[in-house]
Amino acid sequence: MVLSRSRAPKPAAHLLASAVAAVVLLVAVARVNASAQATTVLAGTINGQSGPVSGAVVNATGSNLHLHTRTNAQGRFAFTSVPIGTYVVDVTAGALSASLRVDVPSAGADVTLSLAPIKEIGRTAVTARPPRAGSGTDVSLNSDLLAKSPASGSLPALLLQLPGAARGANGVVHINGDHGDINYVVDGVSIPQELNRTVGTEFDPNDIAYVEALQGAYPAQYGERFASVININTRNGSGPPGFSANLLGGTFTHLDSDVAYHTNLGSASLVLASRLEQSDRGLDPPNAASIHNQYSNANQFVRFTQPIRNDYLNLTVSHAHHSYQIPNDVAGGEPAATNDNETQDDLFAAMQYRHPVGDHGSLSFGPSYKRSRIRDLGDPANDFAYGIANAPGSPTDCAQALTSTGPVVGGVVTNPVPNPAVAYGNATCAFSLSGDRTAIDVGGNVDYENRSTHHTVRAGAQFDATHIAKAYDVTLQPGNFLAPIFTPGAPGAAYTVVDSAPNIGHLGAAYVQDAWKMGTAWQLDYGVRADTFGVSSSQFRAGFGMISPRIKLTRNFGARESVYAYYGRFFTPFSLENVSPLAAYTLNLPLQSSVAQFDLKPQRDTVYELGAHVTLGRGDLGLRIMQKNATDVIDDTQVGTTNLHQDINYAQGRIATQTAYYQLGLARGGRFYSSLTHTYAANKGCETQLLAPCFGASGDWTPADHDQRISATSGIVLNDRSGGWWAADGEYGSGLSSSLNPAGGITCAGAGLAQNIGGPCKRTPHLTFDLERGIVMAPGVELTLRMQNVFNDLYLVTFRNAQGNHYAAPRTFEVGLRFTTDRAAAPRR
Repeated sequence: MVLSRSRAPKPAAHLLASAVAAVVLLVAVARVNASAQATTVLAGTINGQSGPVSGAVVNATGSNLHLHTRTNAQGRFAFTSVPIGTYVVDVTAGALSASLRVDVPSAGADVTLSLAPIKEIGRTAVTARPPRAGSGTDVSLNSDLLAKSPASGSLPALLLQLPGAARGANGVVHINGDHGDINYVVDGVSIPQELNRTVGTEFDPNDIAYVEALQGAYPAQYGERFASVININTRNGSGPPGFSANLLGGTFTHLDSDVAYHTNLGSASLVLASRLEQSDRGLDPPNAASIHNQYSNANQFVRFTQPIRNDYLNLTVSHAHHSYQIPNDVAGGEPAATNDNETQDDLFAAMQYRHPVGDHGSLSFGPSYKRSRIRDLGDPANDFAYGIANAPGSPTDCAQALTSTGPVVGGVVTNPVPNPAVAYGNATCAFSLSGDRTAIDVGGNVDYENRSTHHTVRAGAQFDATHIAKAYDVTLQPGNFLAPIFTPGAPGAAYTVVDSAPNIGHLGAAYVQDAWKMGTAWQLDYGVRADTFGVSSSQFRAGFGMISPRIKLTRNFGARESVYAYYGRFFTPFSLENVSPLAAYTLNLPLQSSVAQFDLKPQRDTVYELGAHVTLGRGDLGLRIMQKNATDVIDDTQVGTTNLHQDINYAQGRIATQTAYYQLGLARGGRFYSSLTHTYAANKGCETQLLAPCFGASGDWTPADHDQRISATSGIVLNDRSGGWWAADGEYGSGLSSSLNPAGGITCAGAGLAQNIGGPCKRTPHLTFDLERGIVMAPGVELTLRMQNVFNDLYLVTFRNAQGNHYAAPRTFEVGLRFTTDRAAAPRR
């Protein structure tokens, strides 16, 4: 069922109210109790020499929590409403004891411990197998694996090791054929992403203690972004106060420092951390040389957890400030002295109160806040020189793009008549951008869960209100078509189009779902989600809603093997940061005869998926086949040739992906993985009227600019007996789309990829390897040696496509020292 509107918000509001009422009714009928999105259950059985042990004391420590309980008459225990993450479980019963270190994903963990009559018992480590409750290619990584990966410290590098990941420019990662719609859930709260970022990341990877990447077969609780759901459990501490520090330096004057401290405040736990980083290569430059490309990062992190009897309150606060120099295209004629820059400042805070209900249910709720500000600082003189030098036509085309116009009425230029002698396009005029945009999000969520022998029922609701203040100053070169209209006294001067109209948005959702265990062989997961989305400004108001059913049937074959079939409907809102219709019209007078309607639409998907888990040796082979049919596909395009991007819609989209992913646990907590993915992502019919280059032009199926047909990854972490490690990651990509056929001409689009309609083609394949060696120098002191892009593959990440030209980094070397006062014994197997 799909609802939409273009005026008053009543239909969407009624939809949300109806959905919430349905959830409340179902909660009342089913006696549902609550759970946050990233909370789960840690349960188990304690056995002695003669069977289950009742009354044993069970302590679990992890995720900033210290949990205590006793086993029941059947030797069972359960901690409900615990966050995902790594936990140490210690059990005592008289003179008997047992200890276990276990990873707990969102599907939960059920462990068995056997008590032994010894005073000191070695701690066993249990790494979570891929849960059958998710898709065939889900991934979970604990803090030890994250720290020992050659990708540690870089969120894009970590994401690139996921199955189906394709490297984009400037840290963008395309997963499973999607443009980049990654949903980050931090300590149970989804991070709002309202601003259009073309560089940078949403969260600092050094603040991650445990991560779970969900790749598909999403239950109804997840919404908005569906390339992948990244569940993150942040830094935490346990035991006596502890300190850690990481220092790293390497190629391109890369300097990175990270300091963290954890302590107890009464019964509460507190974690503080700070990171400072700089480099002479922050982005992927348009030339092989890294010119005007300095980068800095300052990050602060706080996590506070307060137990309240059996409940607990968790507060997570993260602040980051990034600054980027925009690399100069000197080889393409851009002046070497050009000084374009961008800064990003993000503050995220989330509070969650979690209340377990016995050993079968839980309730989570709390508010969240995010403030994001992005500033673009242009260099008009050099921006104009570069744009004019690269204009495709005559230097006077920008000034002569119109033959005549009518009067200006209320700021609107009437009756613009384009000059037929000028082939006007995005690059005809030179632009310079000065932009300042701030998004403030205030939201909240409530989630419920009830577990029984055959059913796990969840329900919840979420809300987010957004205000985006923006000041876009887009300046056209001297000698343009606007100055004679607005400043006739200086017809040859530069002219600035200003857009300062704020945007206001509201997002709401409610869901209910059930996992029905129909015996040991079959499980049916089914649910429904209702989404509403509204956006308004001084020149437009629009709202939309959708009800999305989802269903998954799983056939289990023993404890580790299964096959499943999945069907789901997805609803993805467009970005709340948009260029106003009047500003868009004014910038594109040679292409538009009147102010366009605000016609952006949310993307609506129908997804079919098949998958399996197959035992292969001691490891797990996950298989996933997915077909996504999309309406009103969301993509983005540049505003002129600036660093400002605007969402657009294609009428239709198709994504087909097939993935095989093998995971194998190794001795002493090590890991081996390997993946192979084939993906096809195509769009048809650009339909957005708001901004060039669409304007209603129809087109045949064309591979998306982020389409990469073949992706492969592999890696290993080998831990030695002394506590050191060897690690390696490898990545192969067949190349993203390009508008230029490497064989000559442009004949690789449309039907049979044989039509000369402007591409795209495929450029450029690459194969890279990264290595890391960790050496224990003394207790609590480690030396790290890292080499990335070992064979120095100097390839173009993107070439002649909508993202521009961008070179990947060459071979780099880094040396680091890590210090910690936490002397906890390393897990053994």
